[in-house]
Amino acid sequence: MLQSVVWTYSADYQRFELLWAHVSGTYIGALYHPPRPQYSAEALLDYIEACLDELSQKDPAAPVVRAGDFNQLTDVHVEERTGLRQIVNQSTRGQNVLDQIFTVPASYNTVRVVTSVVRSDHKAVVAYPEQARQVGKMTTLKTYRKISPDQHATFTQHMAMLDFSNCDVTGSTDLQNDFDDFYNTALLLLEQHYPERTITVSSRDPCFVTPAIKAKLYVGKSGKTA
Repeated sequence: MLQSVVWTYSADYQRFELLWAHVSGTYIGALYHPPRPQYSAEALLDYIEACLDELSQKDPAAPVVRAGDFNQLTDVHVEERTGLRQIVNQSTRGQNVLDQIFTVPASYNTVRVVTSVVRSDHKAVVAYPEQARQVGKMTTLKTYRKISPDQHATFTQHMAMLDFSNCDVTGSTDLQNDFDDFYNTALLLLEQHYPERTITVSSRDPCFVTPAIKAKLYVGKSGKTA
């Protein structure tokens, strides 16, 4: 089990949500930079730079990693001020790369973005110093309904031939029974013309890749019909 010890900057300023830990010879800084901070980005960068300077004097050979939710803090400004490089290239929340890792180039050769093990709308980032096996990949069988112009045409033709003349319910006294009949008929038509299909989705698929989109991508690669 890895042992960690909290390291505190000599001029610690708790307004910045930056926690440093010394883990197996590496200094790791966990940062949360809120979307609407009560401080300027320059003030935060000055603070981070001062922390790194003190770490460099304290332990010059120790690797340094900074990671966390940086929100609107740009990679370029952080890299220019710290000399560390941002290594996460996949989106971690929606289509945005909000959760980032800054470290010395080539420290981590493998970086994976996977579904978090805790409930969150952010993905988790796993970094390895060497090429490693794929981890954290989870697959799930999802259902979807294929929708196409041909299906719409068949459905409208079928509806045009239905006879609703005997469906007058104005004199009915059982509203629930009438609704159940309508619901069952509508569900039957749905299953007949737009049947459910299944496809496997992976935790590494981007959040915007729905089961229906995944099916289209699979068709595009395989040449098969969905």
